[in-house]
Amino acid sequence: MLGLGVPAIFPNSGLAATLVVNPRHPDASDVGAASRSQPLMTIAEAMRRLQPGDHVFIAAGVYREPMLFPARSWAGNPRTVIEGDSQGRTLIKGSIVVGLWQPAGPGRFIAPIGHEPAQVFVDDQPLQQIGGSVFDGYPGRPDHPLAALHASNGGIWPGRVDGNRASMPMNSFHYDRALGNVMIRVAVDSLAGRTVEVASLQRLVLATGVERLSLKNLSFEHSNTTAITRGGAVQLEGRSIRIENVRIRRADGTCMGLNGADHEIVASTFSECGQTGLGGRGSGWKIVDVTVSHNNTRGFNKWWEAGGAKFVGDGGLNNSMITRFKATDNQGDGLWFDWKNRNNRVTDSLLAFNSGFGLHLEMCQGFLVDNNVVVGNRQRGIYLRQTSLSTLAFNLVASNGLDGIAIVDEGQRDPRGEMDFSVRNNWVTGNVIAGNAIALTMPAPLADNRSDGNLFAGDGEANALRIGWNRKLGTAEWIETGLDAHSEWLALPTGKRREADARLPLADQLAWYSALRGRMGAVAARPLAALAQRVPALNVGAGARPGPAASTWLSR
Repeated sequence: MLGLGVPAIFPNSGLAATLVVNPRHPDASDVGAASRSQPLMTIAEAMRRLQPGDHVFIAAGVYREPMLFPARSWAGNPRTVIEGDSQGRTLIKGSIVVGLWQPAGPGRFIAPIGHEPAQVFVDDQPLQQIGGSVFDGYPGRPDHPLAALHASNGGIWPGRVDGNRASMPMNSFHYDRALGNVMIRVAVDSLAGRTVEVASLQRLVLATGVERLSLKNLSFEHSNTTAITRGGAVQLEGRSIRIENVRIRRADGTCMGLNGADHEIVASTFSECGQTGLGGRGSGWKIVDVTVSHNNTRGFNKWWEAGGAKFVGDGGLNNSMITRFKATDNQGDGLWFDWKNRNNRVTDSLLAFNSGFGLHLEMCQGFLVDNNVVVGNRQRGIYLRQTSLSTLAFNLVASNGLDGIAIVDEGQRDPRGEMDFSVRNNWVTGNVIAGNAIALTMPAPLADNRSDGNLFAGDGEANALRIGWNRKLGTAEWIETGLDAHSEWLALPTGKRREADARLPLADQLAWYSALRGRMGAVAARPLAALAQRVPALNVGAGARPGPAASTWLSR
């Protein structure tokens, strides 16, 4: 059992209180003082007592109850802190342990459950859901509001496994709505001594209208969000919310949903969730040292909402900084900004080995994408569609399954007239583009979009260039259009570089880049000076070479 040490607690000023939750303490009681010597039994009681400005400490242990923030007036109060054990041993699970299983044939067991679960785990191993539904009746309801979406390519949930109890494979579960029970099929004769967890909680944390709230040193697993609704297992809305050292894993839908202004997400991980790792919208965010990995385990449609992180709706995310963001091994895009996101910077990040695009900007404006490592994605490395006024600089874009970088205009325009969706004034400067299926696609019409001062490395199609999807140009013709007059092309045969492989250490895969960088010349003075004038925040110095100069990821 996890230890229950409680660090020294310093009293808050004014009327703020410190509330301690520690159900393993011999004097724990929900009618007590909520102190270190007489802590509360439950998170629910701490939430009932909580006032803005309080500090709640939740001791190490496993909890199976939600953190539901009460309706309060949060404006003008000090920061409220909800904190777990400093060693990461405070775990909140959205599942219940079910022990009353009845045998129903070889390897089959049944238990009464009063709701449809999205997840079942046996000894911490997930079972495959058979014949399930999501979002209050999809896909069974013909009138479901999501029924028509992506109907031509499997709907919103092509990974759903159809079937019934007769067709259940090994390591799966099925819910019978009429009988109100769950059947599991596993390769054991008895469940004695095994732990079976069934998802039950719709939200693990729910807070709306909060201000100056911090969640720190907390872990979350399992949820039943998608059975009825959308959003995150941890769903927060408000202003100046700080997420620090929070780990969310194996939620059934989105790990965390966050809306509002001036938020910070720091040193946190969102992984193995059923749909996406992180979603939301707002402005003035700082996202630093955050990992989203191995998400979309339930196979939602990547062209809808699935993968690492997606910012969409009501203008998406604006005026925000994303630094050292790691989006890897997601079934979908690594990082996706969709519909009117503006003025964000993505820097010193790793977007790699995702089944979709590494970075996807769709109908956006004013992005700075710099000094990132974008490698081994099965589709495009960096993809800009109906996006303008953005700068891609000093990135390493290598070994992606389609274009390294693609900027396209497919004719879509804003029906509301709020944003110019024509593709204009995008710059591609100082990047290393190497070993992709196609190097670079620029929009047709080209308009005032620019590419210059880059280094292209590869052989054959890896250095292919296009204007629009269908017009492929040779290097000389490309330069005649005004593109990459000061760029460099190097032959880099496949045998001289290691192909992207998520199973290998990144440093080993990119050793060719380190060797290549030592032989690179500086970006030509003309495009470098123009870039320095366009984006002063880059602090471009004379002699800067293409690609990331001092990447967090290349040194690992």
